[in-house]
Formats: sequence, C-alpha cells, structure tokens
Amino acid sequence: MENQSPSRHASTPRPPSTPTRPSRLLSTGPRRPVRRPVGSPVHRPIRGPGRTAPAGEDRYRGRSLRSASRRRPLPAAGLPLAALALAAGCGPGGPAPPSPRAAPVLESLEVAGPAGPKPLVPAFAPEIHHYAVRCDERETLAVTARPAPGKAVGNAAASADEPPEITLNGAPLPGEGGEVTLRDDQDLAVTVRRGAGATTYAVHCVPHDFPEVTVVTRAPGPAEGLLLVDPQYAYAHSFLAVLDDHGVPRFHRRVEERAFNFRWHAAHRLYSYANRLPDESCSYAEYEIVLLDERFEVTDRVRAPGLCNTDFHEFTITAEGNYLFLSYLPAERDFSAVPDREGGYSYGKAEPTFDSVISEVTPEGEVVFRWNSSKARGDGTGPPLKLADCRFNRRFPRRYAWLNSFSLTAEGNLLASFRGCAQVLEIERPSGRVLRQIGGRAPAIPDGRVHHRFVGDPYPAGFCGQHGPIETGREANGDLRLALFDNGILCFGDWPQPYENHRTRVVEYRLGDGEAVFLRHYESLFSMHIAGSVQALENGNWLISQGWNQKGDRRPKSLMEDHSHPATSVVEVDPLGREVFAMWVAGTERAWIYRAYRETGLTIPLNLP
Repeated sequence: MENQSPSRHASTPRPPSTPTRPSRLLSTGPRRPVRRPVGSPVHRPIRGPGRTAPAGEDRYRGRSLRSASRRRPLPAAGLPLAALALAAGCGPGGPAPPSPRAAPVLESLEVAGPAGPKPLVPAFAPEIHHYAVRCDERETLAVTARPAPGKAVGNAAASADEPPEITLNGAPLPGEGGEVTLRDDQDLAVTVRRGAGATTYAVHCVPHDFPEVTVVTRAPGPAEGLLLVDPQYAYAHSFLAVLDDHGVPRFHRRVEERAFNFRWHAAHRLYSYANRLPDESCSYAEYEIVLLDERFEVTDRVRAPGLCNTDFHEFTITAEGNYLFLSYLPAERDFSAVPDREGGYSYGKAEPTFDSVISEVTPEGEVVFRWNSSKARGDGTGPPLKLADCRFNRRFPRRYAWLNSFSLTAEGNLLASFRGCAQVLEIERPSGRVLRQIGGRAPAIPDGRVHHRFVGDPYPAGFCGQHGPIETGREANGDLRLALFDNGILCFGDWPQPYENHRTRVVEYRLGDGEAVFLRHYESLFSMHIAGSVQALENGNWLISQGWNQKGDRRPKSLMEDHSHPATSVVEVDPLGREVFAMWVAGTERAWIYRAYRETGLTIPLNLP
C-alpha cells in the first residue's frame, strides 16, 4: 500500500463486485430508474415528514434526560436476553450467527398501522433479522408472520410436520396475527421456534422526524460492526443512533439540544456524547459530557473542573480510566509582533482571544494534567505554535490555536490538530512537551521538537483545515503512521483569504527522520469545509465521516442538478481506495453528522413495551 496514491478519481476501474451507485436518492418528483446489478439488494430509505420536537426537560447532574428515561429496562419475563440482543461482531447488518443446526425462519413478516401497511426497511428477507418502520409517538401495530416450510431441528423426537411456534414479544402469535402498542422508540420481537431451534426478528420503531437513511453502496469487504452516528438538525434537536449496514437504527434516542460525538469506549464499556447546555457564561457555548452504560442508561454527566468551558469537539477516556476534555478559555494575548495577512502590524498587545486547553481528570474530579496553548512551549513560556503560521485562518486572532480534535497514540501521547494553523503536534503526557510537529513553516520553534516536512504528497503544501489525526500503526523501525481528515481549506499562502486549496480527502503519512512521507489518500467528490473524521479499522479499511460544507448544502450545485453523485454522509473504503460501503443521511431538514464510528462487541438490548 505504501507509495501508492489511489483515490476515488483514479483511473483504476471500479471492481465488478462494487454495486452501481443509485442515480437519484431523494426527490419530490418522479424517480429516475436506478440501475443495479442482478441480485443486488434494494435499500429503501426510511422516510417520513418532519415534525417539531417537544421542549426538552434535560437537567444537569444526576438527573436523566427525558429521552433517556423513556428507554425502559428489559422485562424479566418473556424472551430470554440472548434472543433480544445482537452482538455487533456477528456481522455488519447481517443475520445473527448460525446455530450448529439450521434454525427455522419466517417466510413473511408484515406490520400495519391504523393507516394501513407499513413498509419494512429493508424489504423483508428471511436471512435479515432487523428492520425499521416509521411510527407515531404512540401507535398500535398489527403484526402477521408466516413461517417458511422446513424440517424440525434440534429435537430428535420432533416430527418434520411439527407446527412451528411463533411469538410476538413472548406471547403466542396466532395465524391471523396480533397487535402490540409501541412508542416511536420501542421495538417488537417476532420469534419462530421449531423443536430446539429458534430465530428472532426485530422491528424497530423510529419517529417521523428521524433522518432518512439510504445505503448507497454495499459491496463485499466492509469491516464488521455497527455504526455510531449523531445526526442533528441545524440549531434544533439531535439523535444518537446505532445503525447496521442496512441503515436500520438498532438504537436511537432523541436529544432535545445539540448532541455531538456519540462514541463507544470499549475498554470501559461506556458510551459518551456531548450535550449542549444553555450556559454561556464563558462567552462560548457550553457542553456537558454524558456517559451511558451498555443499556444506554445515563451513569454520569461530567465537565472539565475548574474551567468555565467544556467543549464538544473532543472527549475520550484514557487506558487508566481518566477523562480527557477540550476547553476554550477567554483571554487577552499580545499579538502586536504578528504580521497580519497584508504584511502590516495591526494586532494589539491585549487582543481578546480564546486559549485551547486539554485537561486530564480522574473520575473523582482530580486534575492530573492540563495543557494550555498560551504557555505550553518546552521551556514553559509562550505558545507552542508560531502565531504567524496561524494568521491565515479566518478566526485569527480570536481562535489563534483553534484546537479541534486530539487522539491518543499507542504510547499514550496526544496527537492534537490545530486547524487554523494547518498543523498537528504530538504532545507528551504528562510533561506537556511538544515532541513533533507536522506542518507549519520551517524553521520550527527551537524547543527540541522534530519538524516533519512533507515528502511525496501530491499537494506539496500538505494538509490544511484538518480534523481527527490518528495513529494508524508503526513501521518496523518505530516510525509512526498518521492519518487525518484533510478538509483542504485555510492553507498557507500569500493571498489575503485562502479558502479551498485542494480536494477534501483522508491522507496517511509515515513520520520519520524529519519527514512526513506520503503513503496514500482518498479524495472526496465534495468540498467539506466543516468537521469530518477517519477511523482506521482492523481490516485495513478507513471509515470516513464526510462532514459538511460552509454553504449549508452537502453537494455542490452542479452535482445537485444532475443527481449523478449523491452526497454520502459516511463512507468506508478499502486500502486500495475502493468504496465498499456508503450511507446517505438526510431529511426534510439538513441532517449533520459530526463523526461516525464502526464498533464491534456491542450488545444492543431491544426496548420492548
């Protein structure tokens, strides 16, 4: 893979196994025909009109969200827990793991509401065990199911003509069907048994204002696991969701404020997300980090202690179990020696600005590490960035450092992205010393850091406007491999207002001997100005959250008009840059996704009435 630069626009033809992308996914008028190879699945979007969410009842510290309280525990009676959960490692959106002997299956499953039949998404197939339907806030559903013919299994005394048993949420389901009343965050389970064999099919209700999910590409090669996403509507409510590769929400929860960065901390068996609060006493939007257990029950709400701001951009839990927060703190700094973009000296000695701060805090609230961008140089004084490198960003000097993401290396150091300075720094924990700098102009600050210059990159200036640097591995000689989401804006230049310099992409480098050696990249069709992330998966694939653009629409106008290239919210590519999975998340309003993660080992309990 090294020293190759395959991309979405490379001349290498798409392999035959990759399905043709639908030509039109969202339309208020007639649809154009969609060409698919013979035998490819049809993925129908989950559709429904938007609706206004009721006012939230969130409270800070120790009190559950209204939406969280709606997630009831599993009943003690009824189906066993093993029949009501799916381990994500069993396959991305596919059937549950096969039993040693073939289990009975359904031939058909139908759900209807007061207004008539409800289409299942995806269309029913015996081998697919999870489906979604649109539901009213509270609705009575009629369910009918017919078993597929087959021999008895698992019971030597059973006859091949033994009638199967079908249950709905643990109660017998007669041949003419049964009814169940659900909320729009609940599920129903239909189980078919014959002898000792059993198969459970789950139907997940989703509200009408849940975004439309369309699987655009589903080819051989995606990694195992489920997708964690955080779609939100602009300045309104958000959703947390765990999706399978058919686009079915195995779990969803409405959050009445803006929620970001819904993720799974596998070592600690915890989920987290950032929830916006009305407090803006720090002159900056304030968030709390909400921690959830494996059943999605709120276990804690935490903020960076001793600071007036906790930001949404980043939160993670260290191997030791400590919390890493990002904060923006108001300050006044001397920028009088920094030339402006026109070459003059227009900045003052007490410019209002915000410092970027990283805090490491124990679960008990003890601060064990704190790093401040205003005085984090190796000698303990001065900023760790050349301020002149940051003056091209549109928010200088108000956000001179513009720290927007960080991650931990295998050695426990921080890889921190400074978006407006087009740089990534490796910061040693707990000393706070800058070990290396990728990007920025030479010479670097003389504090012992290694400054890596770009080598072999098709874009000689390297990355800029970037998000989400991560370690993707180590070479045999110890060189670190780094990947990140390169937005391609706010690059170094001599023009007054640099904006789009090159295509948005994910790019990977090998860091060694003062060089950032280009390894590969994947280029997007779309210019994504805001957000974006990449996750390195165990099979070598990249899971990419595409972010969104400054103009408010996910597609350039020319692409919108011919509908030939639908914008994808989440895409997975293999090491050769071939798209193996892509998902489009939209709605009657824009649905933004801050980040997406693919995770294995999740057990998602059904939320039965």
